[in-house]
Amino acid sequence: MNGVRKIAINTISLGISEIVTKISQFLIFVFIARILGASIFGRFNFAYAFSIIAVLFMDMGINYMLIRDMAKNRSLVSKYLVNSFAIKIALSIITFIIAFLILNAADYQKETRVLVYILVLFAFLKSFTELLFSVFKAYEAMHYEAILKILRMLAALAFGLLAISLYKDIILLSVIFLAIEAVIFILSFFIILSKFEKIRLSFDYEFSKKIFRSAVPFSLSMIFASIYFYIDSIMLSLMKGDSAVGIYSAAYNITLAILFIPGMYVFAIYPVLSKNFDKFRDKVVLIYERSFKYMYIIGLPISIGFYVLARNIILFVYGKEFFPSVIVLKLVSWFVFVKFVSFITGIMLSVHMQRLRTLAQGITAILNLALNLLLIPKYSYIGAGIATLISEFVLFALTFIFVSKRIHAFNVLKILYKPLIAAILMTIVIVFLKLNMFLLIIIGAFVYFAALFLLRTFDEKDYSLVRRLARQQ
Repeated sequence: MNGVRKIAINTISLGISEIVTKISQFLIFVFIARILGASIFGRFNFAYAFSIIAVLFMDMGINYMLIRDMAKNRSLVSKYLVNSFAIKIALSIITFIIAFLILNAADYQKETRVLVYILVLFAFLKSFTELLFSVFKAYEAMHYEAILKILRMLAALAFGLLAISLYKDIILLSVIFLAIEAVIFILSFFIILSKFEKIRLSFDYEFSKKIFRSAVPFSLSMIFASIYFYIDSIMLSLMKGDSAVGIYSAAYNITLAILFIPGMYVFAIYPVLSKNFDKFRDKVVLIYERSFKYMYIIGLPISIGFYVLARNIILFVYGKEFFPSVIVLKLVSWFVFVKFVSFITGIMLSVHMQRLRTLAQGITAILNLALNLLLIPKYSYIGAGIATLISEFVLFALTFIFVSKRIHAFNVLKILYKPLIAAILMTIVIVFLKLNMFLLIIIGAFVYFAALFLLRTFDEKDYSLVRRLARQQ
């Protein structure tokens, strides 16, 4: 297969699988909230957040490290897999014991503990599946990964909704997730055996130590990022209970769902940045500036839309029980456009200065912990929203400063003012028109982009870049 065509197929297939995953996951969460209520929804979100943080300590960045190293030397794929499995099995046992002790020390109800245990096992098994997916990436056959991810989420959506609707049982739902993941793991294993690699059982202690040492730098960044994203749900659960977690998560999950947009964009530009960073700095600088501009242009109206239409969105998606989530959505709505642009500054650092990115994430994680400890006892889920917003602004500021000092600085004010004018016009239209929410979204988007073109926000470099990308496709 032609190299360019293979890259295109891999990118498109993974992009589609990511969209299906995000939509399916969001729908499952919405159905849990609407059918089972804020308290059980909060309990599920706590267990989910706990499982995500737990899995990081059994994965330790091994999956990400293998994507890089197995692609360089496919002859060692079997050796990498066997030794990585051995490391992760040992770490899984240790992590599960620690999780067991923490949950019992915190004196959670039996149902909550069982839910967490099942979701932790699900997260562990999913991590092993992702380890197998790294083989697909090494052989540049990501369409297998995409198909399996789509199958996973469609099955979870179908069987999950049946479990919620018919049995209203959150434990059963979690068992279904675990069973589906077991099937995906087995399918992945058989595809690897039949298409790519015969697995030879050959544990090598020294090689395992090498894998572990190489993975540690990846793990720090992942641990900091996940603490920042999910620790608020755990702290809310400990300090204010399940209902507070449910109210907060209802709004927060809406903003997280939209982050697949910058995530897919970064996935597309990362290989170009990595390949050209040292040889063609001018090209990298152009991509950085334009990417910053495009993510700001897309993220700003989404944030404003979430803020202005927060009441309509919450009532439409979750219903009246979650009305307190409106104020949370208004707060975390501003997290969206900042996150869009911080994706770009973060990816620039990861290409050339991963340590600085990890430093920024570490500072933000510590700040987020401190703010949650300070604000949640007094302000509950509103305090968690404030902590998230402040932390995201700090993360963006740190990464932007690091990129400006070490890689490239540009006049950001040139980019900011025209989209801001267009966004103000859009806001005026949305506020004064008393129409259906979906009509307001369509009209608002039309006004915003029409204003962008009238203000000549896009210049010849933008059009040239689009033409070049179109020719390459």
